[in-house]
Amino acid sequence: MSKKFMSAAILAGLLFGLAAPIAEAKSAPKTKSACEKITNMKWDDATSKCVKK
Repeated sequence: MSKKFMSAAILAGLLFGLAAPIAEAKSAPKTKSACEKITNMKWDDATSKCVKK
């Protein structure tokens, strides 16, 4: 029973860890002007995306 609990806890941790970047990427601004208004984000001209500083 302890192994099942640990396996479930590890699996849940991995799923939450993978879901966080996906949710953040969807909420990132899509335009350079919108990106420049956010203090902890910057526009990456090479990829044309808004990324964290």
